Parts: sequence; C-alpha cells; structure tokens
Amino acid sequence: MTFIKKQENKGFTLIELMIATSLFTVIMLMGVGSLVVSSNSSKASQKLRITVDNVNFAMENMTRELRMGTNYECATSFVNLASPIPTDCPLGTTPGNIIAFNPQQTLGAPLRVSYQLKPRNDATGTNSLERCEINTTPCSEIVSPDVDIKTLKFFVKGSQTNDTIQPSVEILIKGVVTIKNKNISKSFTLQTMTSQRSAEK
Repeated sequence: MTFIKKQENKGFTLIELMIATSLFTVIMLMGVGSLVVSSNSSKASQKLRITVDNVNFAMENMTRELRMGTNYECATSFVNLASPIPTDCPLGTTPGNIIAFNPQQTLGAPLRVSYQLKPRNDATGTNSLERCEINTTPCSEIVSPDVDIKTLKFFVKGSQTNDTIQPSVEILIKGVVTIKNKNISKSFTLQTMTSQRSAEK
C-alpha cells in the first residue's frame, strides 16, 4: 500500500508579516520625509529668487528714472528745493545716502524725486530703499520687507553747471535677503552705472 503525502501550501507567519510591514513603513517614512524636505527647500529657493528679483527690479526702475532725470544732487536729507543746485559726489553719498533729481517731465510727473536709505520703523532693525516725491508723504518703500539694505551709495559726476563731462550716476547696493520662516539669509551686491540721456544739463 502506497501513501501519498499531500503537500500543503504554507503562508507567511504572523512574525514575518509584522517584520515586512515594519520595513515597508520605515522605508515609506524615509521617502515621505525626503519628499517634504525637498519640497520645503524648493519653496524657500523660489521665495529667495523672487525677493532678489524684486531688488533687481527696483534697481532697474531707479536706473531708468535717473537716466532720464536732470539736476542730480547728492544730499544728506531730502529738501524740497524749487531751484536745486546740482552737486557731484565722486566718492559716494555719505552719510545721507540720498540722491535727489528732477525726473523726466511728463504729464503728472513730480517736480523732484529722491532715492534714499531709510531705517524701517519696526523691531527688525533693518533698512529699506525708499522713493520720495516732492510734497508727498510718506515715501514709498520699493523693496520687499525681507530685504535689508546695508549700503546704498550714489557716485555722481558731471552734474555741476561748469562740468564738461556727461552727467553720470554709479549706484552701489549691498544688503541681505532673509527668509524668516525658513531661516535662510543670502547677501547680495548690485552695482550699475547710468549716464544722463536728457538734453538738459
């Protein structure tokens, strides 16, 4: 008489299932954690780029307005002068860090404009870049609150009446961009030069 031994299909034991589930959970947690960190880094980098683009845009606007302006004046305070006296500052504007000028006279344009470094009125202790117009208060902050301007200098040449060279302004901006909720800080330096395009001197 022959006995045929039946082979039974065996499954996983409870311990094997628990180990497999635990390993899968650990791997998934590591993967999700990496994904979250990568996403946060991407968002922080994007915000940093937008803030730096904001500073570049402010520099471009300032350069364009100075290019078409006249009667450049290095000043320690923005004074509403009806008849400004153009002044050079080949070594840079200090300590006022202000340049005042007559913008291109188009319909509705102000008679006098200035750009200046200004401490913010808050607890951050940071500085802003402001654009002021004659007889207009308050001045307009033209950079993001995440930007701290450390240095703002205007090097003006050729603006005085007896000068024989084309009036020009060199602009130097140094500062720090800080993304507060991400604890990211990035320093920057921007420098450009523009010469007066207006036919007036």
